[in-house]
Amino acid sequence: MCLGWTLPFLKTTKSHSLAPLLRSPTHLLVSVCFQGLWKSAIITAIFKSGDPADVSNYRPISILPVVSKVVEKCVAEQLIAHLNNSPFTLHSMQYGFRAKHSTETANCFFLENVKSKMDKGGAVGAVFLDLRKAFDTVNHEILITKLSKFNFSPDALRWMKSYLEGRTQCVIVSNELSPTRSYDVGVPQGSILGPLLFSLYINDLPSVCTGSEVQMYADDTVIYVHAMSKQQAAQELTTVMVQVTKWLSDSCLHLNVKKTVCMFFTKRATDATEPDVYVSGEKLQVV
Repeated sequence: MCLGWTLPFLKTTKSHSLAPLLRSPTHLLVSVCFQGLWKSAIITAIFKSGDPADVSNYRPISILPVVSKVVEKCVAEQLIAHLNNSPFTLHSMQYGFRAKHSTETANCFFLENVKSKMDKGGAVGAVFLDLRKAFDTVNHEILITKLSKFNFSPDALRWMKSYLEGRTQCVIVSNELSPTRSYDVGVPQGSILGPLLFSLYINDLPSVCTGSEVQMYADDTVIYVHAMSKQQAAQELTTVMVQVTKWLSDSCLHLNVKKTVCMFFTKRATDATEPDVYVSGEKLQVV
């Protein structure tokens, strides 16, 4: 399916094409199949920052067929409705891609929570996690296993498996297309379901952060503790990060230690020397 003419084609043939498209979402989870033609993506690289010659400084965005995104939107609404009416739902501290949640509400909650703890004295220590290629390293088998814990039906899980399997992609650079390759890990960036599936994938991360608080916005996560001193906060964060590192390994996610940083908040004047927080023997940068 040529992405360039898909939308104009649908507009031209809407009297014939809209009926099956509108009818199909109702039966999506019954058919237990996501069409193979909808799984082909063209990857365009969006520059983030740093050295333009370094490939790792680009974010891969999947340009997907329009029809697939229409179908994904319908399924996403069904999944969200299920989560909102079930005890098996997204963690309350997940602010990403949810109604009435945003980066602004996430920042406000974090700042007010930190200020409230500082009013009690002591210090607040926080670690801001940076995951390497988080969306691209999601393990499909682990994802399906985690989805099964949200009380989805067997047919819904089989549909999700069909959605993830058999995907192909090519890269476009200066209007030149690379050969097409298949891939069996990750959720497509630029899709409708990708961010929701990733949020469900990391939903159990807070369960291993004993003695600390966690706040998430998709793959951006902050883990923080309140202690009598910055030194004690640093020790507690180092202990928590042992469990976080194990959880990441079990989930096939990778922490970018060089970009993961820590920060200390306190009202009292302290020494210029900041305590150290360690992850897998490496000292985190204090910012």
